This record gives sequence, structure tokens and C-alpha cells, in this order.
Amino acid sequence: MAGKNRAKTAYKLFQVKGVGCEKGPEGFIHCWFSVLLRPILTSTKRSMILISGYCLLVYSVILPVLISASKLCDLAELQRLNKNLKVDTESLTKYQWIAGQLEQNCMTADPASENMSDVIQLANQIYYKIGLIQLSNDQHLRAINTFEKIVFNETYKGSFGKLAEKRLQELYVDFGMWDKVHQKDDQYAKYLSLNETIRNKISSKDVSVEEDISELVRITPYDVNVLSTHIDVLFHKLAEEIDVSLAAAIILDYETILDKHLASLSIDTRLSIHYVISVLQTFVLNSDASFNIRKCLSIDMDYDKCKKLSLTISKLNKVNPSKRQILDPATYAFENKKFRSWDRIIEFYLKDKKPFITPMKILNKDTNFKNNYFFLEEIIKQLIEDVQLSRPLAKNLFEDPPITDGFVKPKSYYHTDYLVYIDSILCQASSMSPDVKRAKLAAPFCKKSLRHSLTLETWKHYQDAKSEQKPLPETVLSDVWNSNPHLLMYMVNSILNKSRSKPHSQFKKQLYDQINKFFQDNGLSESTNPYVMKNFRLLQKQLQTYKE
Repeated sequence: MAGKNRAKTAYKLFQVKGVGCEKGPEGFIHCWFSVLLRPILTSTKRSMILISGYCLLVYSVILPVLISASKLCDLAELQRLNKNLKVDTESLTKYQWIAGQLEQNCMTADPASENMSDVIQLANQIYYKIGLIQLSNDQHLRAINTFEKIVFNETYKGSFGKLAEKRLQELYVDFGMWDKVHQKDDQYAKYLSLNETIRNKISSKDVSVEEDISELVRITPYDVNVLSTHIDVLFHKLAEEIDVSLAAAIILDYETILDKHLASLSIDTRLSIHYVISVLQTFVLNSDASFNIRKCLSIDMDYDKCKKLSLTISKLNKVNPSKRQILDPATYAFENKKFRSWDRIIEFYLKDKKPFITPMKILNKDTNFKNNYFFLEEIIKQLIEDVQLSRPLAKNLFEDPPITDGFVKPKSYYHTDYLVYIDSILCQASSMSPDVKRAKLAAPFCKKSLRHSLTLETWKHYQDAKSEQKPLPETVLSDVWNSNPHLLMYMVNSILNKSRSKPHSQFKKQLYDQINKFFQDNGLSESTNPYVMKNFRLLQKQLQTYKE
């Protein structure tokens, strides 16, 4: 408090006649210059050297006093500010300012002294609130550092110390910081056991280790080493079979690493992760990757892989109808007239003589161009191979099948959900096109899409309905309709056309009644989609034969 007393004394000294001293450091400076420089400025015989010397003398005298005056601890004011703040993101910078004031101006005495208890109590409360806000913003590692400021203060913990300790113990487990966990219970024993099992299986190249790593992730979900190992095993399995669940799991692990460990990742690693996620989202999961592509390009707008990927997706999206028009039943049945470029789709994928993007801009090797559909297949193949080779943060614990010209994967391996979706678009285009030749050219994609979309069991039921007029299981019509409505209409059309030449039977009548009920239940007799109405009229015509 000596600095505070010196400041008060200095202010009193300059309450002299003819000098107005305002409160605060700025007013204080004004007083010093008014008094000390007045004789200099009124004398024309003084030299500039003397003025400079005076200025240096002034600053050497007043600077320590100014510093003391600006570092006064106003605990009551800081407590008042704290009471008026909510625990939300908007208040974070204000809480951090209060914490800074406490650290710089108030927490300078011996922490064990009696008059410091209120200061430390307020500081702990502020730290705890900052930590909560950081947790809500997915800044878990920063929250750990903040909570540790409370817990590491051995002289005073109080209620906020206990709360912070509880939070920290949970976070230490989540991030695999077992050396900081106080009570190592059964969960820790399970962690050690799983670690031992995982080491043994990895050393013997046993891919069933993925189940053990998944269990370990459930115990310590943010441990970057566990997540990286999990990614490695998932990529190894993806190299053998492209499966949407594997791709989704890889994306989830990468997103967790980005959320929890962003500050520790290099720029190159972040770029590579966003690129890998974007490829998997677009061409394996058939989902929107715009967020990750934007993130990638916002980090480095010249990152070549993301630039090429963005250009490719953009060109495809300009041709394709929206996913709602293909996959949403209500849009398909009642808003179908909004899209009128079905002929252009057939032209683009099957008839155009030039690739939609310069091959060298997207491919790493030359390819013989047949049409854009096969060109897209080659693009997807090379992108997936590139992702499997790059796999950021993975440790390559397993040896994948070689990706070389001498090792050819079956063509179906690269027929991802995205290509099945393109097949569905071409199938719908074949039914909607007024041009007979174009429609015939795209028609084979209906069966192709159907084979990739239906389960083996559903495919068998569909074949039985076509060949033997057996009614379908109750859920088949609704399940296919809700996942890809046009494919169901194609199935219905195939069943109705195939059964026209078949003799009347009880099974056939039950099948017709089942389809008719589905049309009525979904209001499809009022559909604006011409293909739906074509099937409805065909159904009514065949039902009429049972009344004659």
C-alpha cells in the first residue's frame, strides 16, 4: 500500500495556487509539467539542453508514482463487475480482464495472509466461470489450464476448488492424462487391460483390435493417441471394403481431434484433415462437405487439393438436381415440376464428348475418356486412393493391400454411395425424359441403382413379387419410398408390367391391393409427378380387370 500513499501525497503537493490538478494519472502529469516547466517556458534565456534535462528529471521522478497509481487493487469494484456478468461466451473477455486485474494488482501479497482470502476467493470464482465457458466452447485443454489455477493454489480452495477438482478429474480421464488422476478405479484397470490387449493384437497384425480400440475410445474419448490409432485401423479396414460406417467413424475421430486438439495441430495437418473429411463426406457418404472445404480454403486458399475438390463438386452440383428432388418423398411426388433439365443430365453423364473438368486438374494420371460417368468413376477412385495414402495422424500400423496398377480392386469396390446416387438420378432422368433415345440410354441405371440400394432380402422379395406376384412384406414399400422414392416407383412399374400377362390369382389381387393402399395412404393419386401418375393409372386399369 506504500505506492498508494505516495500517490496521494504527490497529489496533495500539487494542489498549489495557480495549478489545477485533476484526478487520475493524466491530471497528475499535467500538474508536474505545469509546475516544473513553468520557469523554463517563461525564460527566453534557457537553452534547449536544459529543457531536455528537465524532461528527463520529470519522468524519472513521476514514473514510479504513476505506475503505483495505475496498479491500485479495487477489490470491491471487481466484485461488483463479477456479480453483473452472466456465465456465457459474451462475458468471457470481461471475466478474463477481471482475472488479469486480480493477478497484476491484487494477488501480490502473501497468499496465506488474512487480507488475501477475499482476493483468492474472487479469483477462484472467476477462474471457474472462465473454465465453464471454455468447456461450452469446446476449448477443453484451455479449461484444464484454467481449472488448474484454482486447484494448484494449495493455501485456499473452498467450494470452487472442489468443483474445479471434480471437473479436472473427469477431464484428465477424457484426455488420457492418467498420471494426474488421483483415484484410479476399475475404469483405470480396464484401461490398462485394453492397452495390453491392443499392443498384443497390433504386434500380431490382428485387425479385430478395432473393437478393443473402440472400447478404449469410450473410456478416454479425447486422447489423441488413442484416436490416431483408431483412425489407422479404420483406414486399414476401409482399404479392404468401402463401408459408410467406417468412413463415418473416421470422420468422427478427425472432427474430435480438430475440436479438442486444434492448437497443437500444424497447418499442414489441419489442411490434410479437412481435405480427407471432405472427400469421404462427398464421395463415400454422399453428404454435404461444404463446411470442411470452406474451412480448408480459409486456412490456405491456395491449397491445391481442396481447390481441385471444390471445383469438381461445384461443376457436378450445377448439373445434378437437389438431393431433396431425388431423395425426399414429398418433393418427388408433389414438387417435381420445378426441375426440367432431365435431358441435360443424360447428355452430361452419357453423351458429352469432353470431360467436365480438365483431367490434369483432378487426376494424377492420364485416362481414356469415354463419357463423364466413367470419368467420374476414375475421379472417385483416385481421390479415395489419395485419402488412404495421406491418412493424417495415422501411424500405419498395418500393411494395406498395395494400390498399384498390378493390384486391381473389383470395380464394385469404388461404387460408393455417391455413384449409387448418380445412378438414381440417371434412372429418374430416363423416366422423366421426353426423348425416347435418351431415356433408353439411361434406363439400365435403374436396375444398377436398385441392386446397390436394396438389401439382399429386399431384393429377393422384389423378385418374388415380379415373378410370382407374392405380396411384399409390410415395411418394404415404405422403407424404399422414404429412402429413394423413384426407385420404389420403378419397382412398382416393373411389378405391374411383369404381372399383366400373368393369370389372375389370389396372390396377384393381394399384391395389387397392397400397392393401391400405399398409393392412397400417401395421397399419390394427387401427385404432380407424371411417372407416379403413370403407375397409378396402370394400377387402376389392372385392378379394373378383377371387377369385370
